[in-house]
Amino acid sequence: MLLYRKSTLAVLLALIFFSFFGTLTASAWMFPKNYDWRYRVISNLLSPRDNPSHYWMAAGGLALTGLLMLPFAGYLRRHLGVIAPRTANIGAGTFTAGIIALICACFVVPQHTHDVLGIRRLHELLGRSAAGFLAMGMLCSCWCAWKGRGRNRFAAQLFWIWSLVTLLPLVGIFFSESLLLLTRLELSWATPIHGALRHSVFWHLGFWEWTGAVAVFLFLCAAVFLTPRRATLPYVDPFDCAVTSLYDNAGNVIETHKHRGDFKEW
Repeated sequence: MLLYRKSTLAVLLALIFFSFFGTLTASAWMFPKNYDWRYRVISNLLSPRDNPSHYWMAAGGLALTGLLMLPFAGYLRRHLGVIAPRTANIGAGTFTAGIIALICACFVVPQHTHDVLGIRRLHELLGRSAAGFLAMGMLCSCWCAWKGRGRNRFAAQLFWIWSLVTLLPLVGIFFSESLLLLTRLELSWATPIHGALRHSVFWHLGFWEWTGAVAVFLFLCAAVFLTPRRATLPYVDPFDCAVTSLYDNAGNVIETHKHRGDFKEW
């Protein structure tokens, strides 16, 4: 399909970069107060209370980013399904669910006083759900790449790059949240650590949100530029039998040839 061509996906990546980082940077520049991405969460830019004049810019850019990301879920399923069909389907499904939750979070005002649809802090719930589902999709993709690393060099490259950009933010968020929980339990040995890291950027959720956003973008870039050009390869059936067809100018099949074992694809 046209949406799965590398040239089309490269254009989508450029649009994602400008729709996400471009609009959020412009919104942060016009933020009423000093917006420091290391300490402030992205939701501050989407809040009519915190950003009354330009919250619509950040919300619109983030929603557009989600729409532009949807074709990548099918692209991942199409390529990784050759290695592990079930895991690839789960990864594509959770990745799509994360995108949908992200889009929905753009239309729910960040607030802390009123319930929305009977749920308190619905925006925060959708935001965390989006992050969780996207992380699950990325981890499933890492597993598929790990499983196919011995048969294809593209899979080996993808595994190491995907693991780096996926696990680094997850590990940081895990230790940050774990340390916060331990300090609430008032453990004596956790209090000095909390005091030392309290004013560090690694303690704040805003830093890890922006780090995770960059990680997702790099994940998609690696998926596009490090996967083989599947569209240019002959079709490979489950029995490793490649079929090539010769067409005339009218699109009619003239000749069909079968090759067994001549093509290797993951």
